[in-house]
Amino acid sequence: MTQHRLVSLRLPDTVIDALERAARVQGRSPAEIVRALLEAAVAGADPVSLRAMSGSFAQVHTALAEARGWLDLQARLRKAGFVLRLSDEGALTLNSWPADRALVPIDTLGSSLPALCIRFRAAFPGAVPMRERALPLRPKGKVA
Repeated sequence: MTQHRLVSLRLPDTVIDALERAARVQGRSPAEIVRALLEAAVAGADPVSLRAMSGSFAQVHTALAEARGWLDLQARLRKAGFVLRLSDEGALTLNSWPADRALVPIDTLGSSLPALCIRFRAAFPGAVPMRERALPLRPKGKVA
């Protein structure tokens, strides 16, 4: 479980006003928007991608809410300039499209890989389960 700490920021009134307007439009709290932007910045996303992402969160949330399956979700996200990718660590991330740069983990947007798998009744396309063989293969034929 991720632990959180309370942090205070001193921001100009104009930034706070803009943040509140963006939160209303996106149907999110200002804290959620700031958290997602900070996580993306720490993850190394470029400023151009951050501006595009912050202006399109409403479209991402709409796509997540209305999609009927993985392919439908990816098509909706691509129309908004995004795509989902599975990282090497198995985390689902929202990437810019077509540049395909990682922006934020999908968890920061209020969804999760397990929840989407359950909702769509399918694993993320292209995901390869990591399983080791517990038993060696038996040769075909009679068992002694």
